[in-house]
Amino acid sequence: MRPETPRGIRNFNPGNIRHAKGVRWQGMAVAQGDTAFVQFTAPRWGIRAIARVLITYQDKRLAADGSRIDTVREFIERWAPPSENNTNAYTASVARALGLHPDYEGVDVYDFDVMRTLVSAIVRHENGPGPLPGGHWYGDAIIADGLALAGIELGAKHGVAA
Repeated sequence: MRPETPRGIRNFNPGNIRHAKGVRWQGMAVAQGDTAFVQFTAPRWGIRAIARVLITYQDKRLAADGSRIDTVREFIERWAPPSENNTNAYTASVARALGLHPDYEGVDVYDFDVMRTLVSAIVRHENGPGPLPGGHWYGDAIIADGLALAGIELGAKHGVAA
């Protein structure tokens, strides 16, 4: 890859997931040359990691107000804290991609179409516009493959594969 390719794309970690002590991801490269961000062996593993983090947020973490994480704003505030990011711009960008109000309660990451759009919007925001139509970095097949590895299958709604 060319050096001007964004770090997240070079690392096959398009969500720019940071290293965490004791965490070993599926598909993580054996050699980790980036001290800050995880390096994966292929894009599908980085996409899987984004999806698994979002699933964990919805299932096991709470929003700042103590409620379940189920709005675009709550996901992005957790994903990209304001101390490191322009969270309002990030939230607006992802909500626009989903066609939802940032505070709509009911974002379901088990819905394939929601997760696909959410992951694609995060990848775009983290890495800037890509070379594919619509500014994407990855085609539908790679995204679907990564989501399948995370347990989100095409046709899935509310955690049930069709």
